[in-house]
Amino acid sequence: MPNLEFSEWPGAWERHVIRKTDFPLLFSDRKPPVTKDLEQAQLLDKQELAQLELELAELLEQCSTITETTNIEHVCKIKSDLDRCYDTACGLGADLSEQKEALTLLNEVITTAIRRALRDDDEHGRLLLIKQESVRMRHLTRLNYPIVCDLLRSVCPIPPAEIPAALLCETDEAFTVALEVLDDNKRKYLAEGIDTISHRLKDKANLLGLERKQKLLQKTLVASSVSGSVQSETLSSVEPEPG
Repeated sequence: MPNLEFSEWPGAWERHVIRKTDFPLLFSDRKPPVTKDLEQAQLLDKQELAQLELELAELLEQCSTITETTNIEHVCKIKSDLDRCYDTACGLGADLSEQKEALTLLNEVITTAIRRALRDDDEHGRLLLIKQESVRMRHLTRLNYPIVCDLLRSVCPIPPAEIPAALLCETDEAFTVALEVLDDNKRKYLAEGIDTISHRLKDKANLLGLERKQKLLQKTLVASSVSGSVQSETLSSVEPEPG
């Protein structure tokens, strides 16, 4: 098997090659990647990095045209693009700390502009903005985990059938955070996939920490089920207004 030379800053595509190289037993095909697979992954990562640079330049141009009279919907659209660009930067294969800092500063400027554009009596708009910022901060915390960046991409480098194995490659902490971005259906699919892998590996399952992750996943599924039941009961207890 060739000795693959991985990048210092692997991108999403290369990260999956690394997973399959480091944990071949977890993947059903059990065929470790070869040099061609790594080169293809690194090429895709470089293309995505080049695309980000183009998008950054375009966003900087758009931000420079914002004035006090700029339509608020247009400003919000630019903010959304900045958020998307930042999310993309978090998962790419390079040290993009300077670019992310620039995006953060631009976002702060635009958020301030949106606050100013809200009318003094628009309490709903102000509360909505605060809520959005709170959700955004939680989202950014999750993006510190590369596996989360990979799962949230519009084009995921991990084939659906390999997501259970990919998540098993992660630390317990990263695994737990990744569960937060999956809906209940995907968590159930994940549980089935992990069970299949556990049965296939048998005595090696515990050695690879599969049992711990199965317990973490089961705990999340139970908590989600309880939360859903409470919400359902709350809704059913609300009496309809008289017609």
